[in-house]
Amino acid sequence: MEAPITTAGGKLLPCDMDDACSTLDCDAVMDDYADVLLASPEGEGFLAHYCGKQYLQRGEIDKGDEG
Repeated sequence: MEAPITTAGGKLLPCDMDDACSTLDCDAVMDDYADVLLASPEGEGFLAHYCGKQYLQRGEIDKGDEG
């Protein structure tokens, strides 16, 4: 089977053949970038889409612990 072509014009490779397919570690993202991500709608959308809405709630809990 021929690999599908992406909208950018390249061939789409399966993850086992592509080093660029890495697993997102949402816990590490939250530890390192929660304040930045939760400060913008785009960041909240990123977290909700890639990590799940529970990470948005986790960020609100962490904010409450600081104050």
